[in-house]
Amino acid sequence: MAVKSRREEYAETTRAAIVQAAVEEFASEGFAKSTMDNVAQAARVTKGAVYHHFTDKAELFEAVFVVMEERLLARVTAGVSGIDDPFELMATGVDLFLAECCEADFRRIAVQEAPAALGWARWKEIEEQYFLGLVAGSLDALAQAGVIAPPSGDLTARMLLAAMSEAGLAVAASPRPAAERRRAGALVMQFVSGLQDHSPPAPRADP
Repeated sequence: MAVKSRREEYAETTRAAIVQAAVEEFASEGFAKSTMDNVAQAARVTKGAVYHHFTDKAELFEAVFVVMEERLLARVTAGVSGIDDPFELMATGVDLFLAECCEADFRRIAVQEAPAALGWARWKEIEEQYFLGLVAGSLDALAQAGVIAPPSGDLTARMLLAAMSEAGLAVAASPRPAAERRRAGALVMQFVSGLQDHSPPAPRADP
């Protein structure tokens, strides 16, 4: 196992401090009004140190967005640990995601600012990188348990992930986020329940 040099350890510590300062800056001011100067001052580093790690504000914002996604993934993973019933697991995961949308920093950075700051395509790419596989795996578990019969391919997972994103936007924009969280979560799970196999039985063959 390679041992990191003090220079490498210092660089990692500095980068982490910059990202944490940027989380607070972007959550408070939004992308447009945030400045690299403010981030440097909050992180107690020079502006040059910030630009050593990040070429511009957009790259720094992407690093902050990734931190938000990693935090969400960790909280969802921990929250569903030990749940065996696939429908309960899905419902709990959806609720944990919506709960995160009630958190001020996640709401401002990941839900409200990220699509515009990163561009829709890059925002969607990162979101799918972290959560498309998780959603697809949850749907597979429901299918294997006979709860739903989703069409083949990943379109179902993509559509469900999009529905969750819209639910997150609704929670983030609501003056009563806790109440909207419950309503949106129930609606998402209605969508999941709608994937049950309602096809008519095959006709009986004539004797």
